[in-house]
Amino acid sequence: MHERCISPVWPCAMVGAASCMAGIRDLGVIIHGSAGCYNYAEMAIPDLLNCTYLIEDEIVFGTEARLRETTGALSQIYDRIAVINTCVPSITGEDLEHFLEDYNAIVIDLPGFSGDFDTGYQKALETLEIIPDSEREGVNISGICSTDPFSGGNLAEAVRLFHLAGIKSAAVYCRDTFESIRSPAEHDISVNPDYDPRTVTSPGSILGIEELTKAFCALQNFFPESNVDPVISEAEEAEERIVKACDKYLRKNDPPRTAVFSTRSYAEFAVKSMVKYLDAEIVFTGLRNSEEFSIPDIPSGKAVDIRMIKEKISAEEPDLILGSSFENAVSPKTPFVGITFPQRSRVVLHNKPVAGTEGALVFIGDVLNSLR
Repeated sequence: MHERCISPVWPCAMVGAASCMAGIRDLGVIIHGSAGCYNYAEMAIPDLLNCTYLIEDEIVFGTEARLRETTGALSQIYDRIAVINTCVPSITGEDLEHFLEDYNAIVIDLPGFSGDFDTGYQKALETLEIIPDSEREGVNISGICSTDPFSGGNLAEAVRLFHLAGIKSAAVYCRDTFESIRSPAEHDISVNPDYDPRTVTSPGSILGIEELTKAFCALQNFFPESNVDPVISEAEEAEERIVKACDKYLRKNDPPRTAVFSTRSYAEFAVKSMVKYLDAEIVFTGLRNSEEFSIPDIPSGKAVDIRMIKEKISAEEPDLILGSSFENAVSPKTPFVGITFPQRSRVVLHNKPVAGTEGALVFIGDVLNSLR
């Protein structure tokens, strides 16, 4: 059934597929469509993208020549090409695989009308045909999505914690080579479960202190030669610092009434952290990629419509908003912490985590600073 949405704030399936593929270092990515489709994807994705820049004549008379020209030029740089179809050429129904049979190319037919960002991302992962390699050593890092403003920091934090525990990192989804991603080790640790592949066993995520502790304790069962004690000790020390800082805030202030807008996994992390450490009242949790929320007794719903978001914020009048630039623009005078794409109201050039011990410290630090 068609669902009316005014000014959607979450990207389409084409952008999700492009985000997945663009993180693969030895893969050239072509957006097969108009400049408008490419510009939107390029705005959202920091990695390099290419485009066929289709115009009216090519839509009417055929896109083969333009697609082959772009693919041929890019094939001189990359061994493998991914072509991501957009709405108009998908509707015209040309046989892109036939056009590209002379090239080492993957065709991903995920136009915007086929779903949202997360649908595109997961279907693009499926095209990689990931098969775990039982002989490969180490643990994969999953949940690295290039549109996620925390992906770089999350990756660095996961690698740091692995090193601390004496665990070797294996494949990284999706910030690795094509063959490494297709043949990962058998076990994953996630930094953002929304963007995990569905084909590899995961002992858990490192999104939040409690989850991190559980995940590394589980990892020690698979890798008895590892030593997770330094990680557990660091997590305990980090939580003590968080509790002390939050108790100091609560001695002078009431718990903040908080509205959260994000993808499901980040929203769960934010809600749990706010309730546990600041005794926050969560007035609403708006989910970008899910209808249902896993935490009971928390008002929640899907939030991809700017009108609905504005109405909810106006009605609840929260003390703090956790979300994107859209929520910040709706209520610019309300204290704000960015936890999801897009983040256009500020420039962040460093790799800032939200996962791991450093991510938990960064998140609570940002919250307390915004409430000052």
